[in-house]
Amino acid sequence: MKKKVRRISGPSEIFTVTVRVGESDDPEGRTVRWKAEKQVDLILDQFGKWLAGLIRPVPGAATPKTVTLKDTGGANRTVYVFGTSSAGSQVFNGQLAGTRIGVGSSNQAAARTDYNLISQLGSLAETNDGLWDSGAGTVTFVGSVYLSAGGTVRETGFFGYWYEGTGSRYTFMLFRDVISDVVIAAGKYAHVQYTINL
Repeated sequence: MKKKVRRISGPSEIFTVTVRVGESDDPEGRTVRWKAEKQVDLILDQFGKWLAGLIRPVPGAATPKTVTLKDTGGANRTVYVFGTSSAGSQVFNGQLAGTRIGVGSSNQAAARTDYNLISQLGSLAETNDGLWDSGAGTVTFVGSVYLSAGGTVRETGFFGYWYEGTGSRYTFMLFRDVISDVVIAAGKYAHVQYTINL
């Protein structure tokens, strides 16, 4: 008897990302009105390279570990996921480094090789600390982008603002997702929630 193979017709059930976007009157999202939600399974090269670098064999005592990521300007940067004082390296997530959220107006399809938003609206905004939910198996990050002139949000991005080998900080996009139109009024916040489903 042939063994039945279960086919997955929707997003991968192994690793997906859910993005929600709403409009808020304040950066904390106390008045958020959710307008769009989408679950996706396209993982960018940037995130895959960074994750592969974090999971590593035990190195020699003075052996740093690096990955090469494109910053949002398209330049290749050497990012240390593990450094040594003798190598004079800066580990990626040192002080003043962290994660950010961004939004844009382009509906150009997301591609695995994306390294920036296509048409950014406003400035990148810092996220909160990631929240792990053991029961759901999720990690959630939230941030709010202020749009003084308003706009229609069609793309979202999740970014690392990290050190690279010279000790300078650069911005690296880890997720980019295209959503249905979300209209944000002038002087309001685009409130974005990224949930990594594990």
